[in-house]
Amino acid sequence: MKSPPTLRIGEAPLRARALTEPSDLERFKALIAEEHPLGGRRPSGDVLYQVVEDAHGHWCGLLLWCSAALCLKDRDQWIGWDAHRRAQRLKLVVNNARFLIPDAARKPNLASRVLSVASAALAQQYEQAYGYRPVLAETFTDPRRNKGTCYRAAGWVAVGESAGYARHRAEFFSHHGAAKCIWVRALQPDARSVLCCARLPDAQHNALSDNDPSHLVLKALQRRSLRDALRQVPDPRRRAGRSYPSHALLTVICMGILAGASTLSSIHRLVKRMSDKERAAIGFAYKRGGNPAPSYHTLRHLLLLIDLDALAAVLTGWLQEHAGTLPRDLALDGKDVRQALGMVVSLTDVSTGIPVALKPAPGKGHELKRAQELLSDPGVHLAGMNVSADALHCQTQSAQIIAHERGAEYMLQVKGNQPSLQDVARFAVPQDTPFLP
Repeated sequence: MKSPPTLRIGEAPLRARALTEPSDLERFKALIAEEHPLGGRRPSGDVLYQVVEDAHGHWCGLLLWCSAALCLKDRDQWIGWDAHRRAQRLKLVVNNARFLIPDAARKPNLASRVLSVASAALAQQYEQAYGYRPVLAETFTDPRRNKGTCYRAAGWVAVGESAGYARHRAEFFSHHGAAKCIWVRALQPDARSVLCCARLPDAQHNALSDNDPSHLVLKALQRRSLRDALRQVPDPRRRAGRSYPSHALLTVICMGILAGASTLSSIHRLVKRMSDKERAAIGFAYKRGGNPAPSYHTLRHLLLLIDLDALAAVLTGWLQEHAGTLPRDLALDGKDVRQALGMVVSLTDVSTGIPVALKPAPGKGHELKRAQELLSDPGVHLAGMNVSADALHCQTQSAQIIAHERGAEYMLQVKGNQPSLQDVARFAVPQDTPFLP
């Protein structure tokens, strides 16, 4: 095991240490409550209590690390990720919620040096505690009180300002009007690339959230628009069994699909984490005690009866209408979203994994035909796009639909059991271009 990073101030080295002993934690919290201008804080998420000590074990700095802010416009623009990746990978960003130099340890330039040692040790200490290495640290400073000079000196970068909201409890924010300066520090050189890449490295994989909060993918106006569109899908249930409106149930199901959920269980977990206010906004009626989430069986019962073609048509139309700038690269694929849904062929934005058009299929044997119907659908915009697909779709009719009928480009996989086609590809591709069998 690597020893914690150290930094010398004159002849005295500094070392960062993560606290685990109850007596140390009590001392840490007491010092923060007594000497920090903001007092103590109840942290959330994966919490790390960190101190920086001198050679004699004296505490020179105290740092509290916890979960990052859910959404910061300036930070998210600096990173370059979308709402889907932010929801999945937010744990890779850790927030410095409290930073204190005890009165007994104060000396010139100590704060920036403590921050440097603490930041250098942070990723390793998080990995030891929680099994993953965060790649970015964030914090806030109040420009009315200080300029954040120590953060700048320690290699932190100011990336913008907050909107002046504070979270008081889950799903509830109040506006205090005091914008804070947002500071970030990369914990490894390729931090932004890791947060935005298609596949996370092994060191960060354990931080992935498999219960992606779907409502973070769609904004409030988009959720209401989706709800209104899904009113067009007929409700197949008997009137006596309609405790929840079908358009509200279909909205949360579609939100889950758009968030990348592949099972009904994960979709059910998503709707359970939505607030009463969010559920009310998409059509769940208020009941005593709030707006309870529908059960797994309620969702499944509707999916077993629903007209999947009607649902896919409405959802595809809505996706196309709200696409804005349609993704340049689309992937054609079929996946079993759930037993009741059967096979769903989808055109997916490869950068986010979010479908932009859907077509249900009874099973594997129908995937090719349904895919060609989806590609031929005039309501799906393909002109100028790049469409990729696996070897099942590597045949003449699909290629003609993509290239000649729809004006798109294609990249189709060729398998080893297609030797003649491989020979044609080798002949057609220039010799200096690597051929990938």
